[in-house]
Amino acid sequence: MERSKEAASLFSKNDELEQASSARPEMVQPRARGSLSLFNACSILVSSTGSSGIFIIMSTLIRYTGSMAFTLITLVVAGLLNFSLSRCFTEVAVCLPNVGGPYLFQLHVFGPFAAFLFIWGFLFLVIVPAWGLLAYTAALYILQPIFPNCRPPDDAVKLLSVCMLVLIVVLNCMYPKYVGRVQTLLASTKMVASVIIIIAGAIRLAQGETENFKDPFENTHLTPGNIAMSVLAGMFIYGGWQIITFLLEEMKKPAEHLPKALGISFVIVVLQNVLTVAAYFVIMTPADMLQSDAVAVMFMDRVYRPMTPVISILVTTTSISALNAVILGHSKTIFAAATRGHMPKVFATLNKRYSTPWAAMIFLSFLGIAVIMTGSLNQMIESISFFAVCMSISVLLCLLALRWKQPQSERTVKVWLGTAVFQLILNAAVLGLSVYRNPVQMTIPIIILCSSVPAYAVFILWKSKPIPVQKLLGKITQLAQKILVLEIF
Repeated sequence: MERSKEAASLFSKNDELEQASSARPEMVQPRARGSLSLFNACSILVSSTGSSGIFIIMSTLIRYTGSMAFTLITLVVAGLLNFSLSRCFTEVAVCLPNVGGPYLFQLHVFGPFAAFLFIWGFLFLVIVPAWGLLAYTAALYILQPIFPNCRPPDDAVKLLSVCMLVLIVVLNCMYPKYVGRVQTLLASTKMVASVIIIIAGAIRLAQGETENFKDPFENTHLTPGNIAMSVLAGMFIYGGWQIITFLLEEMKKPAEHLPKALGISFVIVVLQNVLTVAAYFVIMTPADMLQSDAVAVMFMDRVYRPMTPVISILVTTTSISALNAVILGHSKTIFAAATRGHMPKVFATLNKRYSTPWAAMIFLSFLGIAVIMTGSLNQMIESISFFAVCMSISVLLCLLALRWKQPQSERTVKVWLGTAVFQLILNAAVLGLSVYRNPVQMTIPIIILCSSVPAYAVFILWKSKPIPVQKLLGKITQLAQKILVLEIF
């Protein structure tokens, strides 16, 4: 009997964590413990927002917009909507004592069930597809110059994607310090690639190549479903700014500098995306972009072929940089959820020598490999975009709940209430219309979200699991600890 009590349940929660999860702490102002300046914050946000999205999503976006003008309008509108949404995120982040992202927002405002539902969807609809997508993008841009007149064989892209994902996970597990040192350099390649494309497009435009601009609204798709899917794609293009919830602890005067950093960063990123896509249209028509996912390589191949390998390398390093960042960031999110009993207990462990969450990284890499081998580029993009909207709705509900429960609390960052309500209605409409437009593609994400309810009942609420099951799960945890030299926190 003693042994059965000691055997750790896969999703067991200790009493302290249970109390912490169910607590409703009063709103306090977080203290800025770091030394990030306004310039540092802008640099991080510019490099994080969008990542390699503008180099991989054009074929998906064009499929829903149909024309050059509507594509550019979508990019501007999506940028403005994301900026407005980021302000709402900032208010919630500065109001809660534990700065740690939307997962902890749900935990503190709505409790453990909402937090579990969030982390379940985040795991299967964002983390796993994002790892697969970034590895796939890097592999695609490596192989595309080898096949200049056609798409690379999908099996070859997937095989190279798996190899790259495994390599980067191993580097993050074994050499986290060295990987961190090159991260800033790798992240800067996105801006370099965009500048090269913009300059090349401007030169061709100055030389008189204006044929593609004569009828900019030709073939525009203005049905509600296509508009909703375009906004979803826009959410993907500007994804990554959610890192603001982690920057608060490290910034000087976060309440003052973070809103400024967001404004400056979004101006830069929106201009970068609009000018990059406008440069694409100088050389290529919407029909051309539908033929290839690696549009940057196709663009440079038509402008100046000797520069094609350079663009290929720059976009590849951009994707590797983003993949490197999310591997450690997502693993820490799963680690945080595991310490609160919402993920398997083995994920609340760190390797004793390297102090990195090996168990979480290895588990997520296996799921990432499975997605690469079985999924498609569009499926991964739509999955991430779908949950990005769900995440936005959940954080907006947190904001409204905090306004209702604690109306007198001091807020150093405060958005107009109408902005939050408008964003909530808009995101709900986009979500509903996207499901209406693509019911088959959206079925899997909806099923995954709904499966969180029985999963919560079985893994969290069901405390008295059979003793043999408890022993088995305890042995699995102990075996992982021994093999990977893990220490439970």
